[in-house]
Amino acid sequence: MQITVYGATGTFGRQLVPQLRERGHLVIAAHRGSGVDTVTGQGVAEAAEGSDVLVDCVNQLTMNADKAIDFFSRSSRSIVEAAAKRPGTSVAVLSIAFRPETAESRLLGYYQGKAMQERVYRRLIPDEQLLMFRSAQWFELVDTMTIKARPLRFVPKMRVQALAVTEAARMMAEAIDARERGTIEVAGPEISDFSEIARRLAAARAGKTGTKPPKVVGVPLPGPMARDGLIPPSPRMSDVTVDEWLQTV
Repeated sequence: MQITVYGATGTFGRQLVPQLRERGHLVIAAHRGSGVDTVTGQGVAEAAEGSDVLVDCVNQLTMNADKAIDFFSRSSRSIVEAAAKRPGTSVAVLSIAFRPETAESRLLGYYQGKAMQERVYRRLIPDEQLLMFRSAQWFELVDTMTIKARPLRFVPKMRVQALAVTEAARMMAEAIDARERGTIEVAGPEISDFSEIARRLAAARAGKTGTKPPKVVGVPLPGPMARDGLIPPSPRMSDVTVDEWLQTV
């Protein structure tokens, strides 16, 4: 198949592209550097030309609800429009595993944006042409979500069933390759606290450099994030544990 991956150079996209190519697919890597902007619509239709599958891996991390909703609604609609010009083209969407109450929190604007993204696709793409791939948090997001204030590291304290981004990309590539449709949720083998993963990562890095690890402070988050708001109920699971992942960083 020919597959267009939007957001091909992001944290997830750059892992997914080689996974798809290894399975024999022709992959069009679409991103801003290649002249494709899904928010403005620039180059989106052109990148979809001749493709059997359009994959949305585009992301913007923000907890501002207005910004998140605007970004994901505009980005998803431009990809939907590209798919509509090519009847029969299927769409695979990278989303995040969260329970409805998480998107209802006014303090968690990012999840409101992702909920909007899912609604757009479910409303405008036929079920038989849509794969909604919902991944739990990735171990690699620890660095992205850490606020550094020497000698401290502040990290959100939240319950997660995290997995390695390479594992999530592998599982999505397998689903696309198998032409699966519907909703798939994936997660890691263990439920843990995100700030504890950050502490273990800091200790592992310090051990390799022979330095003292920084103190990691878990910052409690309100409501569903402290409970099971990010824990998918029945996910497909990766076998890679936190300890196994730490050996690779």
